[in-house]
Amino acid sequence: MIPQGRPTMTEDDIATAAGLPVHTWRRRHGAALRARVPVVNPGERLRLYDKEQVRAYLKGKSWPPGANDADQGTATKDDGKPWPTAVPPGEEHPDDLLTDKETANVLGVGDSTVRAYATTGYLPTGTERHGRTWWPRHSAEARREAGDQRHHNPGRQPGDPRNRAPRPRHDPRITEIAELTTRAPLTTADVVQRYEVSERTAQRLLAAARNPDENQ
Repeated sequence: MIPQGRPTMTEDDIATAAGLPVHTWRRRHGAALRARVPVVNPGERLRLYDKEQVRAYLKGKSWPPGANDADQGTATKDDGKPWPTAVPPGEEHPDDLLTDKETANVLGVGDSTVRAYATTGYLPTGTERHGRTWWPRHSAEARREAGDQRHHNPGRQPGDPRNRAPRPRHDPRITEIAELTTRAPLTTADVVQRYEVSERTAQRLLAAARNPDENQ
């Protein structure tokens, strides 16, 4: 979940801000940051961190904010305990962004069903962040409370995309990789580290980025 009003950063974003390749940043600084700054999405492969907390950490400040400058200097010399999350655990907001799995939990269906619902219009198409699709909590809850209760009978409905041949879906990572390769060559290992995907998926993304006409 991405909490409402809380911009997030991936480890790749943090490495870029530090002016380092992500694999170098992880080797030198990753463990120290992870020991202090909590992820906003525990258990997920793609680690996301609260942007304000990351900036505070990189500036040597403490968390939560609010102490005066004199206190800040002392606060950084603490025992190194993990910071609390920027949003208290269990606190929910209608504009929180949910993963397909979290949206599925709201509806009581499987995560693949959520993606199918989004292609048929039963759910909104969602919002792209960090190469993934997210759904506002209010959209999932509105769907759950709506008169059309298809999600309580999640068998294949008329018009379900699983009943017809799949159509290609644009992967936003392809566009991003194509742009990155104009600056410097990317290897399969680079893509694996950046997106935390398998080697086969990395090769597929690289091939698609190099041949954009085939993805139209």
